[in-house]
Amino acid sequence: MGESNRKGQIKINEKGILTFMAVFWAIVDLLPVYLVITWVFTDNTKNLMRTFVPNSVSAAIEHISYVMHNCDIPEALKDTMIYTVIAIAVMLITASLAAYEFKFYDFPGKKLFFSIVMVSMMMPFILYVIPLYRFVFQLGLADTYIGVAVVYMVSPLSVFILMQFSEDIPQELVESARIDGAGHFQVYFRIILPLMRNGLIVASILLFLRTWGSYLWPKLISAKDVTAISSTITNLINPNFYVDSRIKVTAMLIAMLPPLIIYLFFQRKVIQGIAMSGLKG
Repeated sequence: MGESNRKGQIKINEKGILTFMAVFWAIVDLLPVYLVITWVFTDNTKNLMRTFVPNSVSAAIEHISYVMHNCDIPEALKDTMIYTVIAIAVMLITASLAAYEFKFYDFPGKKLFFSIVMVSMMMPFILYVIPLYRFVFQLGLADTYIGVAVVYMVSPLSVFILMQFSEDIPQELVESARIDGAGHFQVYFRIILPLMRNGLIVASILLFLRTWGSYLWPKLISAKDVTAISSTITNLINPNFYVDSRIKVTAMLIAMLPPLIIYLFFQRKVIQGIAMSGLKG
């Protein structure tokens, strides 16, 4: 009895500690978002540093209207959405095909190529940004949607995630389709791709979050024709360019809404996908 009580107390203490850590981490993560929303919904007469409760919806409408009509936010949102969608669309094809080949087919150098893909996933972007910039510039894709999106079209992380989701697809299914006369790409499009649906969703959301918030590459490769939302926000908060603090915060809130909404809508799938990848990996 004494030992069982001790075990019960240990479990309760562990649960209490984990709950405290989860609540603390949630507060740390959500506090900046709450402050941004509060400052947007704050009257212009209030001191931002002393405001912790929203007090004016009309002020928020005024701030949002000013940002949408006097800043480059609408154009930046459109451009960022376009090259992000292009990157995701191409990534879904390249990553799913790579996962399909690595998982269901044996070919010379398979282990070597897969090792290269995994190593490239761990390489920092700064190591290959200069040759990549020269390559894109020589192709004449600088300051284009394709030029900005090309970096994100090939995603080793997406290949890894899709391979983990492919673990549950039996090899016999592919072999049966071959016996029935299905071609290489028929198996891919009609059998494998539909069964990868959850993995494709997870990979798309993660790439969306990465592409939307990327700053270095869009800043390097774009000039006038393509405007990234990250560059636009950076210009607004530049100390040499005076803008009211509420306008800066409102622009930040507008910029963070698309990834925030998408993540909140698909968060369960993302968490399940990452957990599945971690367990199987």
